[in-house]
Parts: sequence; structure tokens; C-alpha cells
Amino acid sequence: MDARQLFDLKGKVAVVTGGVSGLGRQMAEGMAEFGAHLVIASRREQKCQEVCKVLSSRYGIEAVAMKLDVLKEKDISHLIHNTVRHFGRIDILMNNVGGAIISDTVDTRTEDWKEIFDLNVTSTFIGCREAGRYMIEKRYGKIINIASVYGFIGSDPRNYVDTGEPREALSYNASKGAIISLTRELAVNWIKYGINVNAISPGAFETEATKEMLTDYCRKKFSYAIPAGRMGTEDDLKGAAVLLASDASKYMVGQNIVVDGGWSVW
Repeated sequence: MDARQLFDLKGKVAVVTGGVSGLGRQMAEGMAEFGAHLVIASRREQKCQEVCKVLSSRYGIEAVAMKLDVLKEKDISHLIHNTVRHFGRIDILMNNVGGAIISDTVDTRTEDWKEIFDLNVTSTFIGCREAGRYMIEKRYGKIINIASVYGFIGSDPRNYVDTGEPREALSYNASKGAIISLTRELAVNWIKYGINVNAISPGAFETEATKEMLTDYCRKKFSYAIPAGRMGTEDDLKGAAVLLASDASKYMVGQNIVVDGGWSVW
């Protein structure tokens, strides 16, 4: 098969949770550029509709907005069901929604710990399970879970030192490690059904969600701590997303693509 055909997503249907801004928006746009129809799901339904309108007009694809709170199991089930009902199929699921609570570990409440695991890990599991039922039947699917470099390296406690704020993100880091493990286990069990399950671990990206958390120390540090000499930009995740969404990755099973400018290489 021609290499260009391997990356072609025309006619495919991709669901992207949290695709209204930041990394999710970037990766959704990358798939739209290669012809994928999209379902953009978020709690911000109006913002979803605005993004869908832009992507549909710009790339000539169909983009549908759906309201989603990943802490509600029924919302996730309805998202997959309504996608299949609307398009007649679901080919790609990108579990992108996530969050963090920054606090000293000794002050972290158990309910906050559980909430982050529900937000990051349990929602990913439920999304995979619900989409998997359809994908197993069709013997085809691409699942992309969004982890983080913090899923396998420790965070620098100095990142928050000039703010006087708590400096630990234990629940976030642990949950992202769990996503990497979940991805590997699911991948080896589902490849027999023609379903490729892989993950992307972004490094330092300045987004709407992280902008307020970044300190001057962080920005200075990243200029020399990252071999590429900079933080990630609005285009740096598109390639990995399209690769894992397309048939170009059909021999990739349980892999974790690290996109961090070389940060974790040191």
C-alpha cells in the first residue's frame, strides 16, 4: 500500500474527549486534516459546537459536538452509543480528558486522590470498554490514550518554588502511569480483534490549562532542560495522533509515544 494511503483517514470517525482546546484540539485538528469525521466531546457544549463549526468549514469534514462529563459513566456510554447511531461507526477513540490537583501529599484528601483517578484512569477504562464492544464486533479500531512523561519520571519540586504554592502532583503522576499500564494490558488482549491500543505521553506544552501554573522558573528551566530548547507548540502532537489513528500504526501494539522534545532522554 502507498504510504500516503496508510495515513489517509477519509471516511473514518474519531471521537476526541476534551477536544475543545489545548492538546485535544490540536490532535483533533490533525485528524481532520487527514479527512476524519469528528465527535468533539466536553462539558463545554457551546465551545464544542464552535470548534466543530470551525473544523467542518476548514477541512470539509463532518464534526459533531456532544456534551460529556467523564465523571459520569452514563455520559461516556451515551457518547459512544450516539456516535455509532449518528455515523454508523466509530473507528478511533482518543481518551484525552484529564486533570490534576497540586498539593502536598500529606495534605491531599483521599476524595481528591480518588477524583483524579476517576477523571484520568476510570474514564479512560470506561471509554475503552464501551468503544471496544463495537470495535470487537467490527474487528477494527484505534484507541489512543493520553498519558504524560510524568507517568514514568518524577516532577521537579522546584517548579512551584517561586509561587509559594504546594509543589506535588502525586495523584496526577500516578494516574498517568496507570494509563500507560492500562494501555499495554489492553493492547495485548485486543490486537487479536484488529484493535490497536497505544498511548501518547506529551512533555511540556503551554496550553490554556497549564499557562497559569507555569512559573518563570519553569520557562527558564525548559529552555535548557529540554534538548529541543523549547516547550511544545500547537503542531507538535499532530503527527503522533495521525500516526496512531491511521493504518500506518497497524503493527504498533501497546506503545507509548513520547513527545517531549527529548526531556526524558537525559
